[in-house]
Amino acid sequence: MDWLARLVEDETAFFADHWRKEPALFRPVDPPLDVLTVADLDGVLDAGLLTAPYAQLVHEHATVPAERFCTPRVVLGEITEGHVDAEAVRRIVHEERATLLLRYVDQWHTGVRALADSLGERLGRQVEAFCFLTPPGTTGRPVHRDDADVLAVQLHGAKRWRVYGGPADGNWQPEREQGDPGPLLLDAVLRPGEVLYVPRGYAHAASAVGEEEPGAESSVHLSFTVREAGTAQLYALSSALLVAESGDLPARPVSDEALTEVAADLIAAFRRTLDDLTPAELVELARDAMRAERTEPAPVRTLGALVRGV
Repeated sequence: MDWLARLVEDETAFFADHWRKEPALFRPVDPPLDVLTVADLDGVLDAGLLTAPYAQLVHEHATVPAERFCTPRVVLGEITEGHVDAEAVRRIVHEERATLLLRYVDQWHTGVRALADSLGERLGRQVEAFCFLTPPGTTGRPVHRDDADVLAVQLHGAKRWRVYGGPADGNWQPEREQGDPGPLLLDAVLRPGEVLYVPRGYAHAASAVGEEEPGAESSVHLSFTVREAGTAQLYALSSALLVAESGDLPARPVSDEALTEVAADLIAAFRRTLDDLTPAELVELARDAMRAERTEPAPVRTLGALVRGV
């Protein structure tokens, strides 16, 4: 299944007109509303396996301490912390109007994982997923910049997004925007089935449509963050390549001459590696390494097959 097409409809136009250029609102014919539902969220909460930091409660300018919605349990005689209390979460969301933020949904929800993996393969980058449930009339996070391109799918309710300009140069930080966020590029209300694209580093904030709106409900949206390699990843990958290509050299040369020979061999190996490596190849290798951090091999057999002896 072409999941990117279910998000942006016309992939050719998306890459030509919007990717890394400007924010955009899409109304695809077949959005992936079936991937994660509100009923699924209730099921995850009630199953009892969700832990912090996968679950977090936040306000626009504050974070709810985990101990207020997590409880300890005794497992094999040991106390383990961070188990999410479903009723405490619902109470804080309802009474204190906090946003429920579910992190790295792709790590623990099979449908979302399939979508994220497909996007990662199509875009050639690491893709992660985050889910936000925000009470009407509230804002879960202040204006901020993400170190990722974002594809946000509205699943339930409505949310107003404001997207501002991108960073002026490569020295920006993925954090709350303390100063002028730049020109307002997009101001739109996202409704179920609609998808918003925010380029990497563009300042943005989102607020659930207020209770004064007819039929206003809590907003639920699923954000797919498309991670890009940065200078740190390029440096780490190039360092790993140099170490890997240095060969089997003596660990402790016993004379000055031997130590100098090892140094010469290292320099020669480094030069060969760098001579064979192009900038574009280094970027692609860094992106592949990031994707490999979360990609898990498919199981050979399911538990059901094992039980049946298949």
